[in-house]
Amino acid sequence: MARTRAKKDGNALAVHAKDANITWFALFICVLVLLVWSSLIVVDNAQQMRTLYQSLGTVQGEHDELMSIRSRLRLERGAVSSLHNIEKLAQEELGMHFPQASEVLE
Repeated sequence: MARTRAKKDGNALAVHAKDANITWFALFICVLVLLVWSSLIVVDNAQQMRTLYQSLGTVQGEHDELMSIRSRLRLERGAVSSLHNIEKLAQEELGMHFPQASEVLE
């Protein structure tokens, strides 16, 4: 009877050891899957960062180009709105002229 009981205890320990091994193996697989998943997320985020950085460079180039156009247009506006150009346009296109002393009303 003692021998049967020892055999049963030995079998119970062997079954318990197998269950513990399976549990550790399942835990290892879960950790491995989580590691691979987090690595893929890191790789995806790095790719998104590179794409955004490239887009940023493109947009900054467009911004610089638009700023140079803006500066040039402001200079042109300043040149067109100068007093000399306004007088010239008034005389040529509108037929205006400065009044003579005899044309001034008092």
